[in-house]
Amino acid sequence: MRSLRRALAVRFSLTMIVALALIALWVYVGTRWRLERELDAGLTAAMHLQSAALARGLPIAFQPESADLSAFIQRVNRFVTVRDSGGRVITANTPFAGSLPLETVSFRRARDERQTVLTSQAWANHQIRALYAPTPAGSDGSMAVIQVAGSLEPLADANRNILFFTVGTVILGAVATFFGAAWLADSTVAPVTEITDHAKQISGGTLDRRITAHADVREFQGLVRVLNEMLDRLEGALRTQRRMIADVGHDLRTPITAMTGQLEVALRSDRTPDEYRRILESCLEDARHMESIGEALLMLARLDAEQLRPELSDTDLEAVAREAVARVQARAETRPIAFHAPDTGRRTKADAGMVRVVLDHLLDNSIKHTPPGTHIFVSVNDNGDRASIAVEDDGPGIPGEDLPLLVERFYRRDAARTRDTGAGLGLTIAAAIAEAHGGRLDLSHSTHGGLKIELILPQS
Repeated sequence: MRSLRRALAVRFSLTMIVALALIALWVYVGTRWRLERELDAGLTAAMHLQSAALARGLPIAFQPESADLSAFIQRVNRFVTVRDSGGRVITANTPFAGSLPLETVSFRRARDERQTVLTSQAWANHQIRALYAPTPAGSDGSMAVIQVAGSLEPLADANRNILFFTVGTVILGAVATFFGAAWLADSTVAPVTEITDHAKQISGGTLDRRITAHADVREFQGLVRVLNEMLDRLEGALRTQRRMIADVGHDLRTPITAMTGQLEVALRSDRTPDEYRRILESCLEDARHMESIGEALLMLARLDAEQLRPELSDTDLEAVAREAVARVQARAETRPIAFHAPDTGRRTKADAGMVRVVLDHLLDNSIKHTPPGTHIFVSVNDNGDRASIAVEDDGPGIPGEDLPLLVERFYRRDAARTRDTGAGLGLTIAAAIAEAHGGRLDLSHSTHGGLKIELILPQS
């Protein structure tokens, strides 16, 4: 597994080393070019001085004789000769200059075309830079060309020194960069490590704790916020799961206890066929109640895992709503159901089967949890970019703070609206189906005084 700390250190070190190497190369090349320009400028200045002397009839300034060429190069490094038109040396500033090589092409150009020519030559195991220029007017008539030369050895020494220092700078910079990169990588990764340590301390029994490390640092606020929001969701999900397990246990225990009690009573003595039938019918009703709980939980699990997805098709919501109302009319008892739909004929893309399940749950909720005589109103609405089906009543209603709780799993209120019991999963399933369609389930107070639940779907 790759280490972020090591990757940061290596990448930063390589970047800095490459940058230092490029800077050193630039300094070396630039300095070498500058030294060469300065050597050429020095040769030109020496040529102008000698030309001025010759123009006044003065002799070439003679340097004291030295037996050591290398010492002369380090001390003076200027070789001056004056040549006649045939290239022979007439005079020189040092005996060493008498043996300077003659570059014939440059000599002729200076002699014939009266031009100043710079060139590089080899001489006595040295590389020299030579300047050829015509003699000035007023000088001796036998003089034709002035040759001024300088050895490149001092320049080479300077270049070697510069190269040594630049390479040393790169090496020292690389070492310093390595330690600096290691420190920078450690300081960069340290907050992540600390946040990870805080997260490790949070378990199922301490989900109420939150990550506080570096929560006040701008660069890590987003990470800490996302992790804490995830913990909020996990805590809520765990709370819901625990309550759901307890509610499922309670809901299953009640029919199981009833079935067990009735079967035990039936087995204590012989009974008539009618009594056995009545007991079996009661047990069958309890078994169907447990089956409905299991089916509801299975549907929710498949919806949560996205294993059950809507099969969208062109659906007439008005027809689906009319069918749902007709199905529940028989068991609506004393609750009149009014239906209203616009004459738009608009259709939408939806899973008709899932929409029927939602409407069955909404109508069943209104029938079970309202007192006799309550009116139920079903309406289909077309709002341009969305279509909706609303189920509302004129019952006693519920407090506003309880509205969001109605879609929670196994939520039931022991209030005036509740006169029958159920699994408490109907509205939860309805909300999950609405979300699977890209819509939502809205709960609000009805204008009729009771509860209004509206299934809102996007229009095709």
